[in-house]
Amino acid sequence: MKKSLFFASTFLTVSLCFSQNFASYETDENGKIFQKTESQLPSVLNQNNKGPLALNLDWSNPDENISEQPTVDSWDPRLEVGNDGTAYVVYSDNHSSGLQKIMFRKKELNQEWSDAIFVDTGGEIGGRNNHFGAIAASPNGDLHVTYNVWAFENIRNYVAYSYYEAATDTWNDGVKISDAGGTVNHTSGRHDLYSTEDNLPVVVWGYDFRENQVNEEIYMKYFDGTDWSSDIAVSDVTDSQNAGYPYIRSIGDSKAMILYSEKVNGGSTELKYRIYDEVTHDLSTAKIVTLDNVGTFNYNLAYSSSTDEVMVLTWHGDPSPKRDIIRIYDYDAGADSFTLSANTYEDVSPDAGSKRMSMDCNSEGDCAVVFTNFFADTNSVIEYNSTDGFGTPLVINEENPALEEPNCKFDPNGSLHVVWNDKRFDDGQGFDEREVFYEKGVNLNLGTNDVAEATIAVYPNPSNGKFTISTTASYTMEIYDVLGRMYSAEAVSGTTTVTKTLSPGTYFLHFKNEEASFVKKILVQ
Repeated sequence: MKKSLFFASTFLTVSLCFSQNFASYETDENGKIFQKTESQLPSVLNQNNKGPLALNLDWSNPDENISEQPTVDSWDPRLEVGNDGTAYVVYSDNHSSGLQKIMFRKKELNQEWSDAIFVDTGGEIGGRNNHFGAIAASPNGDLHVTYNVWAFENIRNYVAYSYYEAATDTWNDGVKISDAGGTVNHTSGRHDLYSTEDNLPVVVWGYDFRENQVNEEIYMKYFDGTDWSSDIAVSDVTDSQNAGYPYIRSIGDSKAMILYSEKVNGGSTELKYRIYDEVTHDLSTAKIVTLDNVGTFNYNLAYSSSTDEVMVLTWHGDPSPKRDIIRIYDYDAGADSFTLSANTYEDVSPDAGSKRMSMDCNSEGDCAVVFTNFFADTNSVIEYNSTDGFGTPLVINEENPALEEPNCKFDPNGSLHVVWNDKRFDDGQGFDEREVFYEKGVNLNLGTNDVAEATIAVYPNPSNGKFTISTTASYTMEIYDVLGRMYSAEAVSGTTTVTKTLSPGTYFLHFKNEEASFVKKILVQ
């Protein structure tokens, strides 16, 4: 299947200089790229800083079917990427036994996908329907998976947990971890988890109506290395309002943020957050991110460890004119509050309102927003960083994505992994034969010799325009801004001090010699 790629931030072939022209390309079934005639890009009403940004990802590799069962339903994929670049995916799958199970596959660098396995095969959990898997990887390589298990009570579930121990290369049988049985919604009980630096899981889930058998609430629990804690209420269980769809992310300094939506009187929704302390296990008082009526699935939480930026992305449609609006809310840890960023993205389109999104940031603070457009049958990526704002959407595949949010994660090498549901095998008989697909945008900024990159250091970063380059080889170094304008070119070798009069912003140092070429980013304040 051919796929159109709209490049807004592409390097020129030899110089690696950023192009400012939008071009349309196609790839054939073998992944070979050829240029088409120029085509119309989506109409952008108001987009701050929409020029080329830092990511340089190659999407020419074909997508891969992970579930590989085109005649039965496979859905709700969740993705994690380990410190070694291994991609891990869990998803729900139908089986001939009539059970719906959480499946697991992994793809190590330069390897094929592993065989699909159940994350739990024994005991009571193994013989029941499982839904809404989530996965997290620990620094030591351990894996943590949570999911809903049908409790046969009121079409409700409980929360279960499965654990992969890297040291012994074994999966442990699933165990029930929620205190109450059969209180989690069977169809909306989305949950999330992360691992602490001590390799311990923290879990959060929503749509649990245990408090009064009416209102859906959010709960969390943690594992202290010996035992699971009791269930801790995250949402307000006294306000007679529903709460759900939580995210949890580490925000550094042994803390994590829980982001969730909670209804208020009148039917609108508040977007709220709380801070979890890994040491004391305390939760901060709930605070509001925005009073904007952000709908279900229309928000995401991202964290950049290099810049300590915590960002909440929200998306909603507006009818006049019909357009999609993406906003970023930035977190101030000192003030413990969010403010609306000046960086916004608005796209006038007849397809407005038909999106689901995911966001992640790489080790340098550059982020990607991956979104599914159900009317246009496309998945696209938009680059973002707080200095330069949003880039222009790049269509990465054109098939038939289903009505679920995609998942995206950067690996330590700066490549972006994406999973989503696709209905390309749907036979139109009223049953969604969804399949789980995976695609990887390979980071080209590493250049032709990844080992050589480790021999260069640039410091301090950020700088005031004066910085030092330390390298064991000789290179030609060119300095470019985000619009692809070259400021200087000079030879560097050993330890070189560079002093330039540069305006505050993001710049790219392009290093090349006969053996290697790659790019490093530097911020000037």
